[in-house]
Amino acid sequence: MYTNFYPEHELFIESARRVFDKELRPNLKKWEEADNYPDEVYRILGRNGFLGLLISEDYGGVGGDYRLASAWCEIFGELLAVGMTVGVNMHSVVVSSALQRYGTAEAKSRWLPTAVTGEAIGAYAFTEPSVGSDLANCRTRAERRGDRWVINGSKTFITNGARANFILVLTRNDIKAGYKGFTTFVVDTKTPGFRVTKKLDKLGWRSSDTAELEFVDVEVDDSCILGNVGDGWIQAAKNLNWERLMLTLTALGGGRACLRDALRYAKDRVAFGEPIIKFDAVAQMLSEMTRKLIMTEALAHAAVDKLCSGEEARAEVSVAKRIVCEDMIWLAYRAIQIHGGYGYTTEFSAEQWWRDLRLMTIGGGTSEIMGNIVARQLGLN
Repeated sequence: MYTNFYPEHELFIESARRVFDKELRPNLKKWEEADNYPDEVYRILGRNGFLGLLISEDYGGVGGDYRLASAWCEIFGELLAVGMTVGVNMHSVVVSSALQRYGTAEAKSRWLPTAVTGEAIGAYAFTEPSVGSDLANCRTRAERRGDRWVINGSKTFITNGARANFILVLTRNDIKAGYKGFTTFVVDTKTPGFRVTKKLDKLGWRSSDTAELEFVDVEVDDSCILGNVGDGWIQAAKNLNWERLMLTLTALGGGRACLRDALRYAKDRVAFGEPIIKFDAVAQMLSEMTRKLIMTEALAHAAVDKLCSGEEARAEVSVAKRIVCEDMIWLAYRAIQIHGGYGYTTEFSAEQWWRDLRLMTIGGGTSEIMGNIVARQLGLN
């Protein structure tokens, strides 16, 4: 269905699928059971040119645009490993892209070439234990001391937090300056004072690492500042908007694969002497699942079009994230029902799709926050 939206990227999509089938799919179940996927995944994708889609050729990337990255998010999202696909995408199309846009020449030269090859892995640290999505009340502080900045605070729910080599950290450097008092730094995780305090155990995304982090007198210099001092809030807003669309497209790809699996099962499973797809109740569920998928494709792709046109697209992305992600959870729930008792076992994919897609209405901003963003865009609050 979706490939007509990316006609210029058909060869790219076919190439990606070949790499997935050869290098990744055979290992997905093993990685899920081990609650971890290896860092080698990044190097495999780096060797095949998939980690530098939004990165300039000057740093080893391919210099692509948001439409190419969107095509990637959808096709990559079809893999039954949402924790892995989001972990890779946070590194490649969110963190590395933000570093290229805002980083100093020194920081970009240090991190981007190895980020593109997968030798260095990045993370983005917004959320904090006591404030959740309320970024305005960020308590991680950056204090100027001579020619250095000293960072103190903690972050949680950080994708790639336990495996990252560098982390973009949102801090508060001037509490009196309001939204102009935030600054983002790129921090080498080998810097003294940085510590991973916990790797979180989760309902889904089992193979990915989601961590709590601590910064105790972590010292960095001016070369680690993204943009200018005080730019952190606006950077966070822009980066989150793209991250939300990335999550939306990843969920869309997952929902598509989930529907495909459910349709195959309904054709193969025989009950009362015939395939269950011939039963009206099952056929109606599959029909409604297909309707939801087609509608959400249109909504997500409209948001992609708006973003690629250079417009802000905050309302469009927020609406798409809320509706697409909620509908893909609904779709996975129906897939479990179609599988009957087998849907509640790990033998088939439906249960994992439901567990993995469930986080999409929380991560990157909850559905309720997406509603608040749209209300603000309309001047309602």
